[in-house]
Amino acid sequence: MMRHDGKTAAGRRLGKIAAWMSLLLLVSSPAAWSAQAGLRIGSALPPVTLAGVDGAPVRLPDSVRGKVAILHFWQVGCSSCKLEMPAMDALYKQYQGKGLAVLAVNVGQKREVVHSFAAELRPSYPLLIDPDEKGARLLGVTDVPRTYVIDRTGIVRYRILGGATPETLKKLVLSLL
Repeated sequence: MMRHDGKTAAGRRLGKIAAWMSLLLLVSSPAAWSAQAGLRIGSALPPVTLAGVDGAPVRLPDSVRGKVAILHFWQVGCSSCKLEMPAMDALYKQYQGKGLAVLAVNVGQKREVVHSFAAELRPSYPLLIDPDEKGARLLGVTDVPRTYVIDRTGIVRYRILGGATPETLKKLVLSLL
């Protein structure tokens, strides 16, 4: 139905939705928006402590300070994660002596599930667990796979949303080593 001013009911609804969204943008805190966006290129890795599969705490960024680090977020059942992790292992074995660290953080799954997967995959780098997703939320990780490449000073230099090829990972790591 058309009103005399030329606006349809659907057009008025869209206008109201746009107005509400604008209001939400104005009242949301900058901290909430940066957490939703995740770690940004050029930002420092914030402090967070996660557990290794063995239960030992791993403190970031302290545990990778002075190293180029790949911080990879994954889940069992993620097909691209399963393809990326062996490539990261090969990269880690080749460049750990030159200062490469790789940390793979499982998001939202139980230790037993991760431990079983680790026994199958047998990575040479540490697997961490974040079963309650607190660390992932702090870092703005909302989906997997997500990978960050961090320089020796703890600054995020690259962010990969989704899968990455072994060639891409190697190129990014070598640019910082």
